[in-house]
Amino acid sequence: AGTPLEWRNWQTHGTQNQVPCLKQPTFSAPSPPPRPNCDILHHMGLYQRKESSVWWMSYTIGGKQVRESTGTADKQAAKVKLAERIAAKRMPAKGTTGKLLDGLILDYQLNGQDVDWCKRYVEKHLRPVFGHVAAEAITKDAIRDFIAAKSKAGSANASINRCIALLKRAFNIAEIPFPKIEKLKENNVRTGFVENDKFWYFYQRLPQHLKALSLFAYETGCRRSEITSIKWSQLDLQFGFVRLLPGETKNKEGRVIPLSPMAVFLLNKLPHVSEYVFTYRNKRLRNFKTGGAAACKAAGKRYKTFLFHDLRRSAVRNM
Repeated sequence: AGTPLEWRNWQTHGTQNQVPCLKQPTFSAPSPPPRPNCDILHHMGLYQRKESSVWWMSYTIGGKQVRESTGTADKQAAKVKLAERIAAKRMPAKGTTGKLLDGLILDYQLNGQDVDWCKRYVEKHLRPVFGHVAAEAITKDAIRDFIAAKSKAGSANASINRCIALLKRAFNIAEIPFPKIEKLKENNVRTGFVENDKFWYFYQRLPQHLKALSLFAYETGCRRSEITSIKWSQLDLQFGFVRLLPGETKNKEGRVIPLSPMAVFLLNKLPHVSEYVFTYRNKRLRNFKTGGAAACKAAGKRYKTFLFHDLRRSAVRNM
């Protein structure tokens, strides 16, 4: 009495060679987590950059790390964005680099910067090489190949650095990560000055539309972009000064510059065919190189080369 029923039945009907088959308790072990596929996003996370409230997400897909802006400062919304990217299991569509370069030019226009300079670099150097390439395909190797090709073609290190800086800014505006590239060493510091007699020798050989501009640069020391942006509304020829507006100068600070009687005399002779003071064929003057090169050729050995910035350096020295 009191013994288990299975044990009593075995004692009654079983044999000595039989071993009681007691039911052993079973335990279900937890199933191991599924092994991630190489196409599944992992190593996810959210972070914020310095001086920005926008959340960025970082993850790896197919062995490649991706950093992408969520476009929101709300962390919960950022988590949703990251979850959507995980569910999609694909790389973000970023478009071509050409679209990023268009955004760069637009940013220069909206901020009142030297958009003509930006366009020259973009259209001459960047767009022919990178314009048709997908943004995510711009790798460190691709940029190094670009640098090597430009160096072989004879481009100065400073010019190559400007190209890379513009390309990087285009990516930053679009909030797309850009490969880390070391700047090339620059050793092209200019030290040219124009002596007074040499300037007038050169001045006499300039085209008529560049004479007032060159004298203005030689006396005031203004930058080329500042001079070509001057409008008639900024000039006061009666009292002899020009007012450079904030945002139109490199340091974004306005200033008032006095004019010599000779400069006032030449400015008074210029035609009023545009809102801009310095024009060529009734349009805003933008390029000094062609006329300057022609004057250098006419001057002969006495003036082999000319840099517009030489006038600025000379003006600063003569002040």
